[in-house]
Amino acid sequence: MPAMPNNGFALAATTLALAGSLALAGNLAVAGPAHFAAHDTRPAATGAAALTPVSDAVAAAVRKIHIQGTHVALRECPRKSCGVAARVSNATLRAYCQTNRHTSRISGNTWWTKVTLLSGSDPAWVSNHYVRGAAPKVPHLPHC
Repeated sequence: MPAMPNNGFALAATTLALAGSLALAGNLAVAGPAHFAAHDTRPAATGAAALTPVSDAVAAAVRKIHIQGTHVALRECPRKSCGVAARVSNATLRAYCQTNRHTSRISGNTWWTKVTLLSGSDPAWVSNHYVRGAAPKVPHLPHC
C-alpha cells in the first residue's frame, strides 16, 4: 500500500467537513467552506453568528408569555437557589423553551421557562407557576 503524503491542508479540510457533519446532526450549521458548499445556500457568517439554526423552527417557537404576580424573580438558572437576574410584575416576556430537568419545585410545578424581556435582556428563567396558562407547561413551547 503506498504511503499517504502528510498534507496539513487535506487534514484540515477533512476535519472541517467532519465538524460540519457533526454540527448538522446536532441541529446547527457550521459556517465554513466545507459546510457552505455541501449543505447550505445561505451566505456564510463569521464570529458568534457562525452558528445558526438549520431551520427556522426554533425562531417560530418563540412566544410571548404573561407573568402573573408582583416582584416575580427571573433567575440565572431554573432553581430557587440561583441568583435573581431581575424582578418583574404582571409583565409580558419572550419565551424560548422550557424544562423540568434539574429544577426546583414552586407550588407543585417543576417546569421553568427560559425568557428575555421584550426590550431585550440576557436570558433568565421563570417558574411556570407564575406563567398565565401554564399548567404545568406552556402550550406549544419546546423543551430546552
